[in-house]
Amino acid sequence: MTKTQARLALAALWLGTAAIGAQAAGLDKDTGLYVGGAIGRSAYSLSSSKNHVPVPWGGQKANKSGTAYKLYGGYRLTEHFGVEAGYARLGRVSQWSSNYGGSKLQTGTGQVFYAAATARMPLGDAFAVNGRLGVARGRISGDSNWAPANQRLSGTSTGLMVGVGAEYRMTQNLAITADYDYFGKLSKQAKGGMFTVGLKASF
Repeated sequence: MTKTQARLALAALWLGTAAIGAQAAGLDKDTGLYVGGAIGRSAYSLSSSKNHVPVPWGGQKANKSGTAYKLYGGYRLTEHFGVEAGYARLGRVSQWSSNYGGSKLQTGTGQVFYAAATARMPLGDAFAVNGRLGVARGRISGDSNWAPANQRLSGTSTGLMVGVGAEYRMTQNLAITADYDYFGKLSKQAKGGMFTVGLKASF
């Protein structure tokens, strides 16, 4: 082999290695670890709302929405699929319940731990839509033992969670997010979800 042929072979080998490296980098650009946080509003659905408990004159209005936030982390196994786990606090919820022939305001606070599989579809270089499907462990905490069992807010429950959202990548590692997450039953009488906006950092 002449020196010219050797140089050409080395150049071809270098170009081939560079091409493979570039292809691998392209495939891995949206994989790896990420963490995020978001804030927004919760939305509760209460089974006992159908009981139509009378509100005393001048009584405080029942509340089915509160300030909510979530903290989460995940790992993208591929550009399109991954796993995620997080904690969400859904804020306060209240309703009027029967109490010895009268009515009393019942209050509680919702929170959730969840784990989910994720799917992501890029729409160009900056935008992407995503989805989450998993299991949530919900809880409504509050002093409601005085309320009838079919109106009691407090308790725990495990169920299916579903989330959808979108993200806009400001830099290679930082994105703005907008999401809706539905956590199903938080207790026997309460279901909940949340709309949020936030930031997500990729590593």
